[in-house]
Amino acid sequence: MSKQTNMTEGNPVNLLLSFAVPLMFGTIFQQSFIIVDRIIVGHLIGAEAFSAVGATGSVSMVFTSLCIGIAIGSGIVVSQFYGANDEDGTASAIRNGTVITILCTIIISILALLVTKPILILLNTPASLLEDSINYMSTSLGGLVVVILYYIPFSVLRSLGDAKTPIIFLALCSILNILFDLVFVLLFHTGVEGTAVASLLAQGIAGILCFAYAVKQYSYFEKALKEAVFDKEIAKQILKVCIPMGFQYSLIYLSSSILQWVINGFGTSIIGAFTATSQIENLIQQPFTALGTAIATYTGQNMGAGKTGRIRQGLSAALKICMIYSFILLFIFWGFGRMVMNIFVSDADIIENAVKGIHITSTFFLALGVGQVLRYLLNGVGDSVYSMINGIVEIVCRIVFVFTLTNLPYIGQWGIWWTTALTWCCTALLGVCRYTGGKWKDRSALF
Repeated sequence: MSKQTNMTEGNPVNLLLSFAVPLMFGTIFQQSFIIVDRIIVGHLIGAEAFSAVGATGSVSMVFTSLCIGIAIGSGIVVSQFYGANDEDGTASAIRNGTVITILCTIIISILALLVTKPILILLNTPASLLEDSINYMSTSLGGLVVVILYYIPFSVLRSLGDAKTPIIFLALCSILNILFDLVFVLLFHTGVEGTAVASLLAQGIAGILCFAYAVKQYSYFEKALKEAVFDKEIAKQILKVCIPMGFQYSLIYLSSSILQWVINGFGTSIIGAFTATSQIENLIQQPFTALGTAIATYTGQNMGAGKTGRIRQGLSAALKICMIYSFILLFIFWGFGRMVMNIFVSDADIIENAVKGIHITSTFFLALGVGQVLRYLLNGVGDSVYSMINGIVEIVCRIVFVFTLTNLPYIGQWGIWWTTALTWCCTALLGVCRYTGGKWKDRSALF
């Protein structure tokens, strides 16, 4: 039975919750296993290995997020054709989007491999971490096309309103990742690069199985595979949305890479602390991302159907959920922050710094949620101008805040976490201004 959801009819609140809740649990489940992956590195390989992996995170994501942004942009065009009840257009968007995403990923992966070592050196990565960082990052980015082949069917299924099927394959991927991690680390003693290979193997298997399922269950996929041909106009529409969106995601992580450069200057302990708090933040923001993904799909389908009036109700519900969730998180991290950070490593200095850092950022989780939801909503209508503006604002904020705050007396290293928090506030404000301006109503990528 088809699990796709038509979001152009029915109660907006119920539609968003029915889509977002399973996706929320699925992504939290996935992030939980990623955290277990980091725990394996931190406890079975060592604190320096944990910091080495953390030192590559934002740099790797500059390239990975560019590819993921392109895949998400393609999915938005799919959702708009689906909302317009255009089966041929939906199938063609799937095929063209897949081809464009894969070709772009291959080019980006080659470029990434060429610049891995120079970038890590430029970012002032400590000498004790450099070799592990290069090995981990090269392995991960060398297999970037595997990551995207895993991500494409997930993105398209969500664009069709199917939030449940991807969760099954996310769970499978997460379990396989941990099993492969243990095999490579404990049995083969491969070090940090072994954990990167484990992730690629897990994602490759899950991606192949998900794609096979989609072809069997959805006529759009089967038609895209067997009948759809290259369509110049649809390809233009996809590129119009996905290229700016890819750069938006990439710029966000480019700004994080600049932040990483500053972090590296404070030494291994601060690198480890920031890695720990970043992993926690990646986990807790998954419900925000799930709501955002629901909003993007909901908005894309309703824009395709010409029903812009339904979008405001869904946004209101999503923001209320964000508020409740943010206050719960604030209570957890101020009350039990040390207990949470002790999960990652046993190093006392790293734990102490991580607890202080999470106290700062957790105070601003509501701003993170508001920014996420509005960003996905505006992406859902194909607002490519906003995509670029958001990325530029984020990178400017991170640069200005980190260099200003870390050089102020009595702030110093804590300016790293204040930079993250204040950047969330600025991007949330930008999203509010863009949405209330109303220009997004004319930004459909399809019409």
